[in-house]
Amino acid sequence: MKSWLLLTGEILMAASVWGSAQPSDLCSLLPTEVHGWRWDGKDEIYDPQTVFRYIDGMGEVYRAYNFRSVLVRRYDKPDQPRLTVDFFDMGSWEDAFGVFSFEREGNDVGIGQDSDYAVGMLRFWKGRYFIVVTAERETSETKEAVLALGKAIAAAIPEEGRRPEVLGFLPQKGLLSQSVLFFRHPTILSRHFFLAQKDILNLSPKAEGVLATYQLDKAKVRLMVVRYPTEKYAVKAWDTFSRSYLREGRSKGIVRTENKNWTAAQRWGRILTIVFDAPTQKQALDLLAEVKKRASSS
Repeated sequence: MKSWLLLTGEILMAASVWGSAQPSDLCSLLPTEVHGWRWDGKDEIYDPQTVFRYIDGMGEVYRAYNFRSVLVRRYDKPDQPRLTVDFFDMGSWEDAFGVFSFEREGNDVGIGQDSDYAVGMLRFWKGRYFIVVTAERETSETKEAVLALGKAIAAAIPEEGRRPEVLGFLPQKGLLSQSVLFFRHPTILSRHFFLAQKDILNLSPKAEGVLATYQLDKAKVRLMVVRYPTEKYAVKAWDTFSRSYLREGRSKGIVRTENKNWTAAQRWGRILTIVFDAPTQKQALDLLAEVKKRASSS
């Protein structure tokens, strides 16, 4: 069983192999002025090894999504709060969507491929890029400028990305769309849904996981789907998860937990699907069956 420290090392090795975007590639996608706010003439570039010099608490989150580099640019206007752009090259469409899905608190403002805005902060993704535009303090003027800056950056990015294919395996009935989280690493999963101190899902930088919440009658049910790079990875994940979590229900793939709800799991091929806290056994098994049906037809 891999430790979280080893997994973090794998992420750093992957980032080192994939390399970083050239600073000029990102700089060319940013405007020098918007609504009277002007670039201060200085840019900062950070990679997975140096990101903690700029971002402390969230550095591990970006590294867990395999990011390559981040460009930081600031904009000033006399007697107005400063604007800052954090422009992440995530290396893939999936990871750009993934880091966006990690924390959604605002309203979609129609910028990029998905976006949200709240209290002076705009977050969006497009192609392999994830962008955060922040005002030091929100005013009516800074809100207009932040949104205008976001629109200009989105328009300059030529590529459109695709959401992770594993999202298509999720049943739509009862799905709370804002709850959908794409993940590859136990650090990300644990911040949203704690399973165990160790990685019992055999995750890796090439795993594709999705966690979603469903409103079924009056209950909220969690559904997790992970597609592994090979069937061997999935078999190991089933073994470690079922031994740690299902225990006496391992042979049938379903168990009633202490809270009187049901947890069920099923593996086929390189896909592992798990339902947590279903009020009835039938609801748990129906969700598993629907995921298998959708995955098989994709």
